Amino acid sequence: MRTIRRLIRIPVLSVHVVIGVIAIVSATGWDRLRGNRLHQGLARRMQIFWSRSICRILGVRLHVHGEAMAQPPALVVSNHLSWLDILVITAYWPVSFLSKSEVRSWPGIGPAATALGTLYIDRGARNASAQANEVMAQRLREGHNVVLFPEGTTSYGRELLPFRPRLFQAALDAGVPIQPVTLLYLDTAGEPSVHAPFINEEKLVRHVMRLAGEPRTDCHVRVCPMIPVEGQRRRDLAAASRAEMARALELPEAGGAEAGTSQGAGEGERLRA
Repeated sequence: MRTIRRLIRIPVLSVHVVIGVIAIVSATGWDRLRGNRLHQGLARRMQIFWSRSICRILGVRLHVHGEAMAQPPALVVSNHLSWLDILVITAYWPVSFLSKSEVRSWPGIGPAATALGTLYIDRGARNASAQANEVMAQRLREGHNVVLFPEGTTSYGRELLPFRPRLFQAALDAGVPIQPVTLLYLDTAGEPSVHAPFINEEKLVRHVMRLAGEPRTDCHVRVCPMIPVEGQRRRDLAAASRAEMARALELPEAGGAEAGTSQGAGEGERLRA
């Protein structure tokens, strides 16, 4: 059955991705002509349809729980398991992601990511953290939500990795709250999925093929209580965010926030767009 699912899903997915990229880039041009703001025009509606459709084609079903998402602007922080995380979040909320600068020049994906508001940094630069904070704070001041994956890389989701506090500075600089969100992928038995996480430098094509063979994957998204930033330090915000997310995932809170430099885009963020 896995082989049959792949034979059906992969061709449909390939066509859908190509058509979606063309449609989003075209819709962005239309939005510019109409004077629509970022995340408020035809391109955003296309993004919602594209994100949800890709999930549906791959057998990923979405479920949202918890609080209402904070109204923009807010710094949205989430645990990070897969490239699917981007599709799951954008299926419901208009947000900007932080990506390595190379993505901007990728054929097809680069123009679509840029059109949808992706922020870029040179993660190899010595001042990558400062650069990331600057571009995120500016987007927040413009009235948009920005997503940060504070673990800095992907994991299997069985625990929360230590959070990197430095990029929480963007919320302090812009004076906006923190909105924690958690993602959990379950298989048909209701256990944490071993197929959804995208880790250990696995090739994208191989991961997509593996996921496409599964009968169904349920992604549960939980919006946690919002965290105000007034009078807080970035380390405090990282620790408070991690505690809220650990409670939502019913995981131990040990590990906390970690000092050190975050490069803004970890190994597991290869395809952030």
